[in-house]
Amino acid sequence: MRLVGLVVGGCAVLALAGCSKGVDGQAEASGAPLTKEQLFDPCGVPESALVAAGADPASKDDNPFSVGREDWKGCDWEADDYFIGLISTTHTLDEFRTNDRFSGFRDVTVDGRSAVQHYVGSQSPPNECQITFDTSQGLVSVSAMRFLSSKSTIDPCQWATAAAPHFVEFLPR
Repeated sequence: MRLVGLVVGGCAVLALAGCSKGVDGQAEASGAPLTKEQLFDPCGVPESALVAAGADPASKDDNPFSVGREDWKGCDWEADDYFIGLISTTHTLDEFRTNDRFSGFRDVTVDGRSAVQHYVGSQSPPNECQITFDTSQGLVSVSAMRFLSSKSTIDPCQWATAAAPHFVEFLPR
């Protein structure tokens, strides 16, 4: 099962990165581009938030990208039939919207905080959904991605929507 998790986690990151099709530009705070070191650390969320979101803290994968990425940070955890991930990036929402690896954009509000919900990848039906927040420490996405072995027909946005409220208070403004 862990091997399946590693393969799926690696695929999710490739999809996030556009499967070798990068997105140009960087998020900016105070007019200056952010560096990777300035990004929010998704791996530092409290265990209590993970458990409340349905993730298993012991399944933490602090290298979901499988290769170093200069403009992303992330962690994934296993849940029932899917992964819950937190990812931060220097890229902007405008870049996400123009990248064909992302689709189905919809403005949402999570615990009073504005966000954008969208699918990742080109699978039909979708395999991964993210709820993305624009923060002072880059874009931060809460993602839910079905295991490759999953037979579930649940829209992954249902999982992401259920998980996101448990992380909002820990995200930078």
